[in-house]
Amino acid sequence: MPNFSFTFIVSGVDPHADNFEDRFFEAGCDDATLALINGAIAVCFDREDEDFTHAVVSAYGDVLKAGVSVDRFEPDYLVSQAEIAKRANLSRAAVSLYVSGERGAGFPLPHARVTSKSPLWDWVAVSAWLYRNDQLALTDVVTARVSRAINFFIQNPDAHLQTGDKQLLRAMENFGREPVLAI
Repeated sequence: MPNFSFTFIVSGVDPHADNFEDRFFEAGCDDATLALINGAIAVCFDREDEDFTHAVVSAYGDVLKAGVSVDRFEPDYLVSQAEIAKRANLSRAAVSLYVSGERGAGFPLPHARVTSKSPLWDWVAVSAWLYRNDQLALTDVVTARVSRAINFFIQNPDAHLQTGDKQLLRAMENFGREPVLAI
């Protein structure tokens, strides 16, 4: 079975408590490393499962069983030019040429911080463009969609889901099945 790496940023737990690690291990997060990164608690998974979607959904349920709040999922779907280069295994110069329109047509426009010196792109749109231009595999596009979907559910109080809720799995599987050309 393939192995998938991803991280949940959590809160609502004291990382210095005696039972900190135990609560995650007992909840099923025995394949995760716990870390304090930039002051945030990160639950970093290396999970085996049939696909990325199932790995993320099962880990999400296990993290909730630990009695914490999930604040964010990484890898984030908002990316800088440097992050685009890293994820796509391209040079920064190549990405800069894509962004400026000097190489390839129709590269996605920035999604956030458009007026700043460091805009951010939606990795879903960028990965789909790179896939259509033979720079990425389709699995990278699906992974991008799942990452954006899980963050949507985490950050939307109306979509708050409980452990074991199949709605999350169905929704994320649907995100993964959308045609790439629809982006």
